[in-house]
Amino acid sequence: MQTDPEIKLLELTRNKNRITFEELAQHLHTHTDILAKKLEKLTEEKLVNSHEGILEMDTAQRMRLAERLVHEGHDPQKVSRTLDWREFEEFAGESLELNGFQTAKHVVFKSRIGKREIDLLAWNDSLLLVIDCKHWSRGLSRSRARQVAQAQVERAKALAERIDLLKRRGVSNCENRFLMPTILCLSEPRERVVDGVPIVAVSKLISFLYGVSPMDENLRSIPVNPQAGQSTLM
Repeated sequence: MQTDPEIKLLELTRNKNRITFEELAQHLHTHTDILAKKLEKLTEEKLVNSHEGILEMDTAQRMRLAERLVHEGHDPQKVSRTLDWREFEEFAGESLELNGFQTAKHVVFKSRIGKREIDLLAWNDSLLLVIDCKHWSRGLSRSRARQVAQAQVERAKALAERIDLLKRRGVSNCENRFLMPTILCLSEPRERVVDGVPIVAVSKLISFLYGVSPMDENLRSIPVNPQAGQSTLM
């Protein structure tokens, strides 16, 4: 079965952001004229940078191309395998910062029941998001979605007991904050909210940020505990 040029392009640039036109053509076993026309279109759409036979893609371009492929009907699981999980976090972090959020990645801390890790913590004056970047797409069963959502709620609850950590990270007005557990994935999920936890496609992240309210009663909001005595934990 012939691989789509876009899929192969994502595969080959996964661990390096630069390849040659010749390298791509060799992997695809396709006519170079056909491939050149395809790449010309991708270049015009600013999904790839092409110059003198060198093809380059940054994280934002790779994510946009992946999103488009899923939207056009390509197998989401196949597309997601071409992406590194770090790309989700990097892309999400950059998007959040460009829209007025402060962020902290890979927040590792101890809680009363063990070590916890938050993929991405993001906050502005009104929202404090505890984000789990999932390297999967549609097709998740409701039971599995509930497990993922509940696990993120538990992480958020543990972080809510670490006001000292939030302050060190630079979160202001911690005493009056509410944490919102959130899941970020590649494509549109079957359900956008599971047990009060929003599940957001990467392509919908910005619209989510501008549409979500910390006062939404349908979404989980976990208050920071100002009395938590966790200062001895790291």
